Amino acid sequence: MRAGVYYGSVWGAGADGKKTARKFRLLTPEGVPCGNLAEAKAARDLLVGIKDNAAALPVTGRKPGFSTWADQYLNLSSTLTKKPGTVQNETQSLARWKSHLGSTLVDRITTPMIAAYVEKRMKGGRIGGKEFAPAHPRTVRLDCIMLRAALKAACDAGFMRDLPRFPKVKVPPPPRRSLITPPEFSALLAACVASGEEGEPVTKNGEQLRDFLRFLAFSGCREQEGLRVRWAHVDFENRRLFIGAGEKFEASAMTVGSGGNSKHSGSRVVDFNSQLEALLLEMKARRAPDCSWMFPSPQRGEKDIPARSLRDSLRMVREHAKLPDVGFHDLRHLFCSFCVMAGIDFMTIAGWAGHKDGGIRIGKVYGHLLDEHRQKMAAKLVIGM
Repeated sequence: MRAGVYYGSVWGAGADGKKTARKFRLLTPEGVPCGNLAEAKAARDLLVGIKDNAAALPVTGRKPGFSTWADQYLNLSSTLTKKPGTVQNETQSLARWKSHLGSTLVDRITTPMIAAYVEKRMKGGRIGGKEFAPAHPRTVRLDCIMLRAALKAACDAGFMRDLPRFPKVKVPPPPRRSLITPPEFSALLAACVASGEEGEPVTKNGEQLRDFLRFLAFSGCREQEGLRVRWAHVDFENRRLFIGAGEKFEASAMTVGSGGNSKHSGSRVVDFNSQLEALLLEMKARRAPDCSWMFPSPQRGEKDIPARSLRDSLRMVREHAKLPDVGFHDLRHLFCSFCVMAGIDFMTIAGWAGHKDGGIRIGKVYGHLLDEHRQKMAAKLVIGM
């Protein structure tokens, strides 16, 4: 008892790993400080009954401020193993959170603090002395996801028991894009090797861009996945292509495991269709013998490096073809949609596309269908007795 108040103590490991006593004020079931020894013993017995449940006991020891913890989080091994682009995005996002939360202790971060940041980001405002324009709801949601990851790591480190409740950020669904039609795709390919009004090529690396566009359309690859494909990832004998495989991977060797460097840090197999196989054989016949990359950098010189981006070339080509809204990802939509129209089951398409939901997303997002196909399907429908 101290100053007329009864306390109980539990011995255990502290935040530094050393054995220490943790003291708790003894309260009655109504939450009132115990006024006599009997009440104190009853409260002590209740405490002893829950002491093995760590979540029921408050965290002891000095907690770091958010700015300090954010720097520590970015240097954790679990953070550094993420993709460089992910680490860069987290660094930028946490810098904004550091400006907003400052030295607030990690276990003192509350829902109103998070909601105030969300409000400023949505409407635009000053955060930590810097003025920000209104951000898209998706960007704000990503900021909240990255803060949650940092605070979750603080929980794992023993600085917090529970995460604060995060406000919901409603993200409007993206507008449904029109499927690029086969004539439009052919016009885009023709523009890659076309000449301008003065006879100069539309783009200097038009043949490579034409190969790349066909490769995306025939394999369903994402843009950055396609740029990282090596010739060692192509298995002509078994008619398959490995997407997201590692630098030292050989497609002809026995393969085990599922690691890789695609969007979700995995790898997948795309089986040859007739168009993909014909394209790869055509490209192989024109392949530079000193380059291991399927799409080498046009400025590589004597270095064996892949192309970093073909977006500038695509911009010039689509302007020439009068298709200003076409992007690389539209070709992934084209692949998935024609797979659906060919009657291929959604699970197989999901495997080729690298989705892990068994085909749910294929039906919701990539199931664009041409008017002609829908009309043919409608012609088969007969409703009657």
